[in-house]
Amino acid sequence: MATPQPNQIQHYPIGGELEHLFTETMTQDGMLGLVLVGDSKSFLTTLPKPMLDEIGIKGLEIEIYTPPRNKIWVAIYYDRAVKNFRLEKIAWAEVLVKSDFKVGDKIACWSLYHADLGPNGILALLIEKVPIDINNEGGV
Repeated sequence: MATPQPNQIQHYPIGGELEHLFTETMTQDGMLGLVLVGDSKSFLTTLPKPMLDEIGIKGLEIEIYTPPRNKIWVAIYYDRAVKNFRLEKIAWAEVLVKSDFKVGDKIACWSLYHADLGPNGILALLIEKVPIDINNEGGV
């Protein structure tokens, strides 16, 4: 199966390393604060140490791009209690409202990392709904 590519987001920065992190169905827990699952942990742990330190201490401010032209600032942080990367809850709520994500929607998430920008690079996430394929019951 081919790696999914974002096709609904119209305005994210060109260039950089684009990597599919996960596709999942939104749950009630996910609506309260998105946990970055799938390949997220293996990708995020390869970021430069200063970025990882910021994620672990106070959260790293990143941009999230969603269809059609939304750009929202969100903090990503590492939750030591459950050992996962999460998005800050209040800003994630803004993403949900502006993007009209609901429980049961299948979403796909990509990282976009520009290593050559800023002292440690710039990280963004792209998140969009996966269109329902009636022949494949919404699968990617």
